[in-house]
Amino acid sequence: MAHILIIDDDEDFILATEAILKAAGHSVASANDSKEGLEKVKSEDPDLIILDIMMDSIYEGFSVTTTLRGTPEYMDYRDIPVLMVSAVKKITGERFDIPEQAQIAASDAFLDKPFSAEELNSKVNQLLAS
Repeated sequence: MAHILIIDDDEDFILATEAILKAAGHSVASANDSKEGLEKVKSEDPDLIILDIMMDSIYEGFSVTTTLRGTPEYMDYRDIPVLMVSAVKKITGERFDIPEQAQIAASDAFLDKPFSAEELNSKVNQLLAS
């Protein structure tokens, strides 16, 4: 199975998501912020990243994907699929809109929090297969 990195500032979310992924046979690492997450991308070399959008700043997840996809330091990791997750739709009723010229910040897939184990496993399997 796959090695998955969760980057999220919500410890309860990490624990719940980790349990779902481990039950599906994956190994899991986690980080509580973007700095630690980017360090763990290098040390863990994950097959997939699950990334929260809103952490210390409202757009922190987007800066992580921009760093991963656009920085020479992360060239070896830029093809790792990224599944962005966010509760913004639950809070505001809308999702973040990424302008065409900022597509480097986009993820490969998106899930609104909260989501079911089935939704998560389905998205993870899709991304790992692509």
